[in-house]
Amino acid sequence: MSKPKHVWLATMLAVMAATLSAQPNLTDWNTVKALATGADVRVTTGSRTVRGRILRTSDEGLVIGLGKSQEMCPEREVKRVLLRGDSHRGRNSLIGLGVGAVVGAIIGAAAHNDCNGCWFETSRGADAAGGAILLGGTGAAVGALIPSRSWLEIYRQ
Repeated sequence: MSKPKHVWLATMLAVMAATLSAQPNLTDWNTVKALATGADVRVTTGSRTVRGRILRTSDEGLVIGLGKSQEMCPEREVKRVLLRGDSHRGRNSLIGLGVGAVVGAIIGAAAHNDCNGCWFETSRGADAAGGAILLGGTGAAVGALIPSRSWLEIYRQ
């Protein structure tokens, strides 16, 4: 019995080591220089944080577009750079679909009522499927409406 625990522990340590080694070097300015023009960023310089789009990057600093104006952020003053991540609307929609379908199937099956001689007679399975379709679609729509993006830290001085 103790052997599987050691195997599990060794596996977890290996996974943690691989994860830690995959972390980017947050103090490397080359990561900032590699950003594409137009990337949405938040840059902290001292006590001030600005949000905008990358116009230019160089060894000396970066230029951020702030609507109609632009701001030069010298590399020596930049304390932190965050890059806006991808949208998660598709993931949220799938989560809503799954949750809605399961809840709809449970409600549909629980609400089933046997009826002999009714004009429209359904089985418990058909009611469960109907509930899953109705609430699954609703859940997918709600999930797609929930905006969620993460900010990824790519540089820290």
